[in-house]
Amino acid sequence: MQRKRKNLFFIATLLSVFINVFAFAGSKREEANKLVEKADRQFIKSHLQKAQDLYFKALGLDSTNAYANFQIGAIYYLSDSSRIKALPYFIKTIKYAGRQEDDTIIDAYYYIGNCYALMKNYPAAIKAFNKYVSHIDPKSKVDETLIQEVQHSIEICTDAPALINRASDSAGYILDGKLHPVFVKNAGGSINSPYPEYAQVLMNHDSTIIFTSRRPASQKGKKDFMTDEYYEDIFISHKDSGHWSTPSVFSNQLHFKGGKDNLASVTITSDGNTLFVYNKGRIWELHPEKGGWSEPQKIDKSMKHIPSYVPSVFISSDGKKLFLVSDEFGGYGGKDIFESDKGSDGKWSELANLGPEINSSFDEDSPFLMPDNKTLFFSSKGHVGLGGYDIFKSVYENGKWSKPVNLGAPINSSGDDIYFNYNPSIQEGYFSSSRITGGYGSMDIYTFSFTCENVESTILNGAITSNGKNVPGATLNITDIKSGKTSSTQSDVNGRYTASLKPDKTYKLEIRVPDFLPYNTTITTPHQCNAYNLYQLFNASFVTDDKYVHTGQYLTVKNAFYRNIKPEGYTNSKNDSTLSAFIKSYNDTSTVWEKDTMNNISYSEAQRDSMNPKKVVPTNIDTVHIVTAPSIPKMPVVYFEFNKSVIGKEYYSKLDSLALFIKFNKHYDIHIEGNTDTVGTVAYNERLSLARATAVSKYLISKGINKNRLHIEGNGKHHLAVVGDGSSALNRRDDIIITKE
Repeated sequence: MQRKRKNLFFIATLLSVFINVFAFAGSKREEANKLVEKADRQFIKSHLQKAQDLYFKALGLDSTNAYANFQIGAIYYLSDSSRIKALPYFIKTIKYAGRQEDDTIIDAYYYIGNCYALMKNYPAAIKAFNKYVSHIDPKSKVDETLIQEVQHSIEICTDAPALINRASDSAGYILDGKLHPVFVKNAGGSINSPYPEYAQVLMNHDSTIIFTSRRPASQKGKKDFMTDEYYEDIFISHKDSGHWSTPSVFSNQLHFKGGKDNLASVTITSDGNTLFVYNKGRIWELHPEKGGWSEPQKIDKSMKHIPSYVPSVFISSDGKKLFLVSDEFGGYGGKDIFESDKGSDGKWSELANLGPEINSSFDEDSPFLMPDNKTLFFSSKGHVGLGGYDIFKSVYENGKWSKPVNLGAPINSSGDDIYFNYNPSIQEGYFSSSRITGGYGSMDIYTFSFTCENVESTILNGAITSNGKNVPGATLNITDIKSGKTSSTQSDVNGRYTASLKPDKTYKLEIRVPDFLPYNTTITTPHQCNAYNLYQLFNASFVTDDKYVHTGQYLTVKNAFYRNIKPEGYTNSKNDSTLSAFIKSYNDTSTVWEKDTMNNISYSEAQRDSMNPKKVVPTNIDTVHIVTAPSIPKMPVVYFEFNKSVIGKEYYSKLDSLALFIKFNKHYDIHIEGNTDTVGTVAYNERLSLARATAVSKYLISKGINKNRLHIEGNGKHHLAVVGDGSSALNRRDDIIITKE
């Protein structure tokens, strides 16, 4: 891909082996064999799409053809945008290959491992890589480099999960020393396309971008014979009202002759006076002049021993340091980063390798030095990362470079992440990535910052309950306080509702629950970089006096709105069993931060008369008795341990007094109601509540009370004493009520 020496040799050399190995039987297989031969000829010519179409036709006649499966997978694998599509074909290669092909087909394990690594299925990748290594002759010098590469891939797959699971604000800390999240966003469809885009260069205070692409407009539609891709070309776009214009070809302004060769953007000096581009294996510099750009010249002639292959350079903001990438001069293996310093005489020193702390036995590329002249960002395949190129940071202190630190997610991915640049004055940067999600195809250009654009809308999922029961037919009137616009939604048979809201807005909510006066409350939706659902639970209940008269009502509101970073005063919704179960019912396993609020309404005398039902259900555990004669004692409330129905010894004396009273007052009976908290299923809690009521009943029977005078009932979790906290221990109780015969 981008200015790297793409090589089909590894795959193409397998052709001669496979052609002699796979034989077809029967007419369909013979026809498939002919199609495979035609496909091979197209493959050798690098007409990959034509070749793949023919291999697919062969599979239509013989789906068990291991070789055709392998070749289809190989062609998919050569494309960044389609690489993971190769996986099922490589798996079929292994499945359908006979024993006699094992030594050759085993190469499919190499590609299977890389596909799984790209998908972040690291255990499966390690298994495939180990299978592959087990078939390589360790004494073969030819395979030394390959073994080293696979072992490095295994190391990456082993360490990658720890990088992925780092705190979401760790990348921000690495970038500028502050703990804040980094927001990554695709630069958009104006810049990116289904074809590769990368090596972005920002100009004119970041209002102009030039970049490299391999799209049909590149080099007048000419393709590289070796890769079957369009040649690289440079494009330009301008930002207007925050949006990039449709890109146009920029190379025709740079005095390069179009042809069968790559032309790519590299970098520009901080003063905007020198633009560097890549062509014919070298770096060229151009300078702005009236009406356009100067004729290109090879990089500063005062530099000694410039290598013949230089894919990338970078000049420091003060113009005194030059970083250059090349795979020449021996180095540590692959492409290395070198440095040259400009002396007082204006001449550049000889290139010096940055050393083993920066350079590895694999490729390093795309250096970017911050204005402090000591903080270096670069991309590497050799240091442990998430796969492919990752972006690293190193600081030059006390005469040496510090150990590189991986920026981690969300900047780095399992694909190639490269061409990093950062503008600290606006705290915004760009990089190129071939990540498998969020792109338009192949490599795309991405931007990152510590703030993000708000999404257009978000979905609020909510539910309304009363005393633990779902409330259908409740109405929510939602008013945007700023605009005054109102919308409504209603709860369904399960008490659930949904509403579409704008992020970063304050709304007034009017909640109308049957049998209750209307409630009013306000909510503020969070700023959202990426749309995610909001969750809300309402629970309406009455406030009662000791005679079960409703004197008011209150509403508990649980707003689970925030993710990533915990706001002050918020708690993890996973600590609330009811809310957690509600969120999981939407297949959402994220960490969501929530906050509870209460809304109280005290009734006037007129409201008290109108709001009290004829049959009142006791809900206040401190006053659980309905017979008001002075001679009747206040009945005890028996509390239970979590998930238990055993009576504590501390209640024996109170229950003994109750038994004695009932014995001498024959015209009274006892009604025992068992209750639970909200933890657990409805059916289980109903059984548990009945067991608790039965336990008190049996105790009273053991004290001589006739069982016919005892009436038990299991309420489950429907009669909560503490409605705002369903898991409260005060809900795990027996209410004892004296009734007249």
